[in-house]
Amino acid sequence: MFPFSGVNMKRLFIACLLLLSQHVAAHFTHFEPRILHIYQDKSDILVLMRMPLPLVLLDASWKGIDAKNQVPYTKQAEMEDGIDYLLDRAALTEKPELLIEKISQGYRFEINQSLRSAQVEAIHLFNSDNRRSFVDIASAESNFDGFMLLEPEAIKFFDTGLDIKFRLQNASVIADNMTIFSKLGDQFNAINRLANVVNIYRNGQHLSNTTVGILELSSQRLPSAWERGISGFWQGMEHIFIGLDHVLFILLIFFTSNSIMRLITLATAFTIGHSFSLLVGDNLLISAGFFIPAIELLIALSIAVTAVALIMNKGHHLTSTPMLCIGFIHGFGFSFVFRELAEASGQGRDWLTLSTFTLGIEAGQLIIYLLAFGFAWCVNHYLSPKRSLAFYVSLFALAVSQYWVLTRMLPLLDAVI
Repeated sequence: MFPFSGVNMKRLFIACLLLLSQHVAAHFTHFEPRILHIYQDKSDILVLMRMPLPLVLLDASWKGIDAKNQVPYTKQAEMEDGIDYLLDRAALTEKPELLIEKISQGYRFEINQSLRSAQVEAIHLFNSDNRRSFVDIASAESNFDGFMLLEPEAIKFFDTGLDIKFRLQNASVIADNMTIFSKLGDQFNAINRLANVVNIYRNGQHLSNTTVGILELSSQRLPSAWERGISGFWQGMEHIFIGLDHVLFILLIFFTSNSIMRLITLATAFTIGHSFSLLVGDNLLISAGFFIPAIELLIALSIAVTAVALIMNKGHHLTSTPMLCIGFIHGFGFSFVFRELAEASGQGRDWLTLSTFTLGIEAGQLIIYLLAFGFAWCVNHYLSPKRSLAFYVSLFALAVSQYWVLTRMLPLLDAVI
């Protein structure tokens, strides 16, 4: 419907393909939890914290694994698939002072607006794939044994988690306002996948709140329901834009539609499908190791099949029923995020945040449709093409989805075999 041609278009197509093929992200965006338990211990405040170790040790000089930057407490090793960073276990146990310094520099504590020094009382390093529970005070405390506990499985730097016990002396979680601020990870894109699960215990109550990104906490002022709702909405919008496979499929829905009514029908079916799996996914997600890789592969295949249908001018066969099923599959990615956070907090689902997160996803989809319409209109009015824009978008989607299929098939084979 919107023809497009020319050498420049071919060059643009190839450039976009190469660029996005290097940065494709699985639809199951993994949220690393930074979990905090804050409670009173006699005359002191204790803060038990779990976080990824790289969050503390990587600084602004880090340019990626391929740059081979030096990282404290690590040794670089040549692996079959490239360079990897292994923990220098001897340095950690013999000279932990730098790690303590990095931790202290990464967090600012205040009591009633006065800067306070928090003592690092204990440290636990472990393999994230074999982490023990950290959902309440008792389980969190069980992870500490002496000043330094270094699990034998903690070998690879990027697979290592860190538990920290902070003590603020002569402070009250009931009477005082404690604030914690940390910008650790702010210089990396991964900050958008760092979830802060904060648990405060006082007067027999357990107050919990979850945010994403940098840590800004006031013990006496947790976010209101309105603030949590707004935060959930923006997180939903952000999450759909970083899920490139979801964005690509929405574009295919747009170019599959030759009328406003058909677009509304297909978009609604897709929305109902993924909203349903988002809302009930906790009960449907299977714990078997093959489940997540299988869903990721199905998402990539759904994009490839839809793209082929458009290229072969068979898009009219994509009715609301297939869209409903595909939407149901895509929704598991978003549901996976909420199950991760619910398991990390031990508090179950936050239905307010979940509802506004869903609205944010729908708002993000609407923006993508509007942007696609604007782009198509500009191409139609300002370029003189020979082939349809839908053809080029479908060809691009097919090429990228084939890459996804190949890369996502390997984890599935590993899980099955």
